[in-house]
Amino acid sequence: MFRHFLQASALTLAVAPAVTAQEVTRQISGQLTYLPKIALPDTAQVTIGAQGAFQTELDLHRFQTDGAQVPFDFQLTVPKGLSGEVSATIRVKDAPWWVAQNTPFPAGDTAVDLGMIRLERFTPLAFGTRFECGGTDVEFGVMEDQATLRVNGQDFEMIPAISASGARYVSKSDDTTEVWSKGETAMITVAGEALPDCVKVDDSATPYRAGGNEPGWHVILGPSDIEVVADYGALTRSAPRPDVQIVSGGYVFDMPGIDARLTVEDMLCRDDATGMPHPHRATLDIDGRALRGCGGDPASLLTGDAWQIQEIAGHGIVDASNITVLFGEKGRASGSTGCNRFTGSYDLTGESLRFGQMGVTMMACPDALMTQERRVLDALEQVRRFDFNKNGALVLIGGPEDTPLLTTRRP
Repeated sequence: MFRHFLQASALTLAVAPAVTAQEVTRQISGQLTYLPKIALPDTAQVTIGAQGAFQTELDLHRFQTDGAQVPFDFQLTVPKGLSGEVSATIRVKDAPWWVAQNTPFPAGDTAVDLGMIRLERFTPLAFGTRFECGGTDVEFGVMEDQATLRVNGQDFEMIPAISASGARYVSKSDDTTEVWSKGETAMITVAGEALPDCVKVDDSATPYRAGGNEPGWHVILGPSDIEVVADYGALTRSAPRPDVQIVSGGYVFDMPGIDARLTVEDMLCRDDATGMPHPHRATLDIDGRALRGCGGDPASLLTGDAWQIQEIAGHGIVDASNITVLFGEKGRASGSTGCNRFTGSYDLTGESLRFGQMGVTMMACPDALMTQERRVLDALEQVRRFDFNKNGALVLIGGPEDTPLLTTRRP
């Protein structure tokens, strides 16, 4: 989403049809700042925008600083009932200098104050390519005359080098660190150590899917087309992807050419057959019938920032201990038991959530923390599904009696 916004901040975008004047809105506010004491020129331009699902632009503001310096107050107006993300750029001479990526705000009817949003210095990695190198994530980005390699949180400034084929770069400060990219693969060496099997990761958006049971239907929303299947496959239709329309609390894809309309509401939906939570409630209107179900990827409800564990099988945690679980991309899990760090995997299917065996660091801690650690790891082994309680907490559920094992919240 941020790459789309960064490009849009320099261009004029086609915006999804906005809600009508009669529809109610709310305010998303906050401040933008950065830490280095670097003054902005008078001509610097700030772009701050809110985007919802399907890359819909909910609001976008631009202003010239005219000598003013951070922090900058902002206020965006978005439709009620929609969640989204706020991104910002500060540009100097038409080039991005400072960026803030995808600060989320929840769906709801009340105003939201995001507080202070810290911008980071722009690097070519905003347009970078990701590689998976035998379990190690690597990013490499090139923009104009700048190139950056990021491995395990460390950035290397790279310069072009001679190669017989493909694009080859070496570190400006260490010629034993290099990237040799050849299409979908790359040979990457860091401090003389070759990383294994570096394959390009496709970060392009996957098709959006909505569907329901009885009488078995689904809609697949691709980049240019939309496919509608109903009645357990007896009815199939397709059409060019229509423009998304913003309505109160959701989005509409109208397909009059095939007598169909998909409405996506921005609210939690549980599959009525499996109980699996999805981010959206979906309704397919077709041939005079309203077929109801869920939409969106359940994984999107888990990934992002780390979750803080607040209860273990109904019991509290040791005071001042920081217990977390992070759902990463491609089924990777990590976190802290309050004593040691753990890493491993998770598997999310259409019916269940399960964790693989965790690798744990070996630091010794007080007895209370070690006991808590065993409880956390035992709980993770027994997780079989997830849900959200009435207070919005993520609950990991399992065990012989299918009960809450870990109750978590985001800070």
